[in-house]
Amino acid sequence: MAAMYNGTFLVNIYAPSGAERKQEREGFYSVDIPYLLPATKTDVILAGDFNCTLSHSDATGQRNCIRALDSLVTGLGLYDVGGTTSTRPMFTYYTPT
Repeated sequence: MAAMYNGTFLVNIYAPSGAERKQEREGFYSVDIPYLLPATKTDVILAGDFNCTLSHSDATGQRNCIRALDSLVTGLGLYDVGGTTSTRPMFTYYTPT
């Protein structure tokens, strides 16, 4: 889902989940999301359920990330506004392991 508001492009995503859908998630970040975004430089707020993390500090267990998300974030010049620090960890998903 995407919308433009006062010159800022707002995008809410739900990435494919599950280990068996890793390739689908890869395509989602490298093909689908770039297709949704405007071709011209604009401010972007990208939010939603990414179903993977950007760094080890974003997870309580094993890191579940794909390079395509990292490339998307780097390529768009995005940054994580909910970043964690060693004194203030923050998680939005927990697993028993």
